[in-house]
Amino acid sequence: MLVSVLVFALVGGLALSAFAAEEHEGTSSFKKTWMKIWEVLNFLILAFIVFKLLRDPVKNFFQGRAEMFREKIAEAEGASIEAERELKEVEGRFEMLDEEIQRLQQTITEQGERQRDKIISDAKQTAEYMLEKAKVEADMMMIEAKSKLRRQVTDEAVRLAEESIKKEIGKKDQERLVDEYLQNLKQVATS
Repeated sequence: MLVSVLVFALVGGLALSAFAAEEHEGTSSFKKTWMKIWEVLNFLILAFIVFKLLRDPVKNFFQGRAEMFREKIAEAEGASIEAERELKEVEGRFEMLDEEIQRLQQTITEQGERQRDKIISDAKQTAEYMLEKAKVEADMMMIEAKSKLRRQVTDEAVRLAEESIKKEIGKKDQERLVDEYLQNLKQVATS
């Protein structure tokens, strides 16, 4: 602080002596040079004052910015580490996913084969059942057809026999047959 007061006093004294010389002799080359020096000194003083006034706020501003950048970098590094961890986790899941897909494909194939075998087995059982049922129905139809044929043959035989008997048996034969039948009944009743 003392140095700045001495510099200010020295500069002020030189400026006053330059003005006094100009008044006395007119404009000289020394005065022009001195005026240039004075302009430079004024600038330096102004720069010094601005520096003194703004040094702490500017320093704090840049320190704050540097701290903010350090924090952002630390956050970015943390985010990068987290992203790498998540990437490894996702890659691990993808590897497990491939294994899971293969396992599912194998399970689906096995289930498909079991289902196919079951369908084939069921179809064979159904075919055997249908064949057995058809055989039973054919046998039943055969028995029924034979029975029907027997009835028809019997009916036809009876009809032919009746016709034959009617043609060949006369009134006397009918009476004799009725008498024989009645005697047979009497014998059966007495025995």
